[in-house]
Amino acid sequence: MPSATNKYFDTPAEAPEHPKIRAWSAWKSGSQRVELEIRRPREGLAFAPTRMFVTFYADGTVQRQDDTEWELELDTWLLKEHVKARDEANETLRFALRLKAAFRPIAIRFGDGYFNSVMVHQLRGGPLGGIAPLAEVLGAIHEYEAAGGSKYDCEQLIDFEITVAAKALLSLYDDDRTAAERILTGALAQYLDERFHVTERRQLGFG
Repeated sequence: MPSATNKYFDTPAEAPEHPKIRAWSAWKSGSQRVELEIRRPREGLAFAPTRMFVTFYADGTVQRQDDTEWELELDTWLLKEHVKARDEANETLRFALRLKAAFRPIAIRFGDGYFNSVMVHQLRGGPLGGIAPLAEVLGAIHEYEAAGGSKYDCEQLIDFEITVAAKALLSLYDDDRTAAERILTGALAQYLDERFHVTERRQLGFG
């Protein structure tokens, strides 16, 4: 016989709010401007853990600053709140991290090798493939073109995630397409550079 009351069945399933979001939302309500900075220093051929610093300004002065490890959930909340990174280079890093998180399930679904091949050839033939710095990174990568019935599905998923990033940038930068395109191109270049170890190979004298 079922129990008279059971919280798992009798109450709505609502995800608890991230404690950082709770705090940041309260602090943002008393601030005039919020700024994000992402720090990920290089340590040899690798990177230190990525951290995000969120600064709250009022009357031109810093009221609060908080930092934590980078999480997609936290960054997505900041993005929805129209919080920009401190400069274009930092925004590029931010979107490279977001693309890495977005592409991960696609790579798992299709396999790393197949995903890599589809991604590289799709970007080479796409509207951003000839623009620096993406063009330079693509030029340093050598991948055979993928074949098979899964190619179209993989391309569609990749295109979808790039479009999501493009639309988010347009919203964040008030429809400044030039800035959005520049940041997106740089973010894709940075993502590919790390995925294919382009900079590391050059540092070791292999590329």
